[in-house]
Amino acid sequence: MTRLDRWRTLALMDISLRYRRTVIGPLWITLTLAATIGSVGTVYAALFKQDIVGFLPPFAVGLIVWTLIATTLQEGSNIFVASGHLIKAVPAPLVVHVLQMIARNVLIFAHHLVIVVLLYIVMPWPVHWTMLLAVPGFAILLTALLGGSVALGMLCARFRDIGSAIVSGLQFVFFLTPIIWTEETVRGTAFQWLIRANPFATLLDLVRRPLLSQPTDPEQWLLGIVYASVAAIIGLLCYALPPSRGVLVVRRA
Repeated sequence: MTRLDRWRTLALMDISLRYRRTVIGPLWITLTLAATIGSVGTVYAALFKQDIVGFLPPFAVGLIVWTLIATTLQEGSNIFVASGHLIKAVPAPLVVHVLQMIARNVLIFAHHLVIVVLLYIVMPWPVHWTMLLAVPGFAILLTALLGGSVALGMLCARFRDIGSAIVSGLQFVFFLTPIIWTEETVRGTAFQWLIRANPFATLLDLVRRPLLSQPTDPEQWLLGIVYASVAAIIGLLCYALPPSRGVLVVRRA
């Protein structure tokens, strides 16, 4: 267990090394994201003829959660290759490096929540006890990200080209997920199935909707649990199987 707990120390070291000699550290990423939300959100609200007060908070929270999802999966696909020096130097389970990466991205996500607080001050929405449901929703999301990162990391350690395909695929999925567009714009159309058929949309809404005091139906929670369970099982199976040739090369290089 002591070896498994090293991910906390490694995550804090990674954050401190990445932003050494900077004044505000990872808040630079938050400022960049805030500028993107303000500029892109304003433009799309005008293009879709949406009230900016009703459009900007869901867009902002959706983009913040999506940033966590996309960054985690992109880095997860390359985690064992990028952590090759640590894998050779530190005798620890491979999952430690995945946990380190997720912890770092969760810390940055926590910094991004400052944007949500500022938006609430400027454009307040109702506060309800259901906002606490964002905690189990976030746990479901992290479970899916952990399983997906382990599976993708093992796969990409063997087939290096898959990492580029994942980056391109996530960019495509972004436009199929209700972030820059809303559910109301496709309701009653043939594209409404995109919301239920897209696991990213379900997992994202389990965090976004509670934070905005919006209701979540039991179907969303059931689908979210199913998606997270499937991802966790696939990740566990990939982790339990003998290491791929790519991971062996990283270990022995």
